[in-house]
Amino acid sequence: MIDPINSLSQAQVPAGGSGLSGGASATEQRDQFLQLLTYQLKAQNPLKPYDNQEFASQLAQFSQLEQLTEMKGLIEEQGKVNLALSRTMTNSALPGMLGKSAKAETNHFRFDGDNKPSLGYALPVTASSGNIEIYDESGNIVRNIEISDRTRLSAGDNSVNWDGKDDQGRDLKDGTYTFYGDFTDGYGNNFEATTYTDGTIESVRFKNDGTVLIIGGMEVTLDKVRDISN
Repeated sequence: MIDPINSLSQAQVPAGGSGLSGGASATEQRDQFLQLLTYQLKAQNPLKPYDNQEFASQLAQFSQLEQLTEMKGLIEEQGKVNLALSRTMTNSALPGMLGKSAKAETNHFRFDGDNKPSLGYALPVTASSGNIEIYDESGNIVRNIEISDRTRLSAGDNSVNWDGKDDQGRDLKDGTYTFYGDFTDGYGNNFEATTYTDGTIESVRFKNDGTVLIIGGMEVTLDKVRDISN
């Protein structure tokens, strides 16, 4: 008598089937299950047929697997529909934000060679001292601004203006710059501030990997925008 499917040895599995692999997808496992079941029916002893109760149990297992596979497909499809709907609703509302002021969590900013950028940073606790370090596009530090004003060391949102000069007082060219905030609390512990930039929403750009806002000449993803105001 042929053993039940649950105990089929490797030698009994027909070519192309190697049992129900744990790493296979639901569809592959379903096909493997059906292949094993069909092989068992073909190989059973005609004088002593396969036990009907056990056979019905295995058919029930197959039916459950089929239903789970269909449910998974429906859930995945519904997820895609919801994502597309969410993006459509978001994109339709974005043009109304043009011209508004936005605060975005980023450590990059554009300097046009003339304006004085406002560099924002958020402190989780009040600091005793701190520095804002500005780097150029090549990764070279060009300016170190010491923060000594107590009002700019308090917990919460703060900002400092940069005059566009390096540590030697020389004017720097326009381009993209990066800044970091290193601070020390009252117990001597060092920590890095969360940096952000303020600017006007100049345009909305729809890209294959998502929608971005153009704030101060920089692309900012929607999840980095902290607030928008008039």
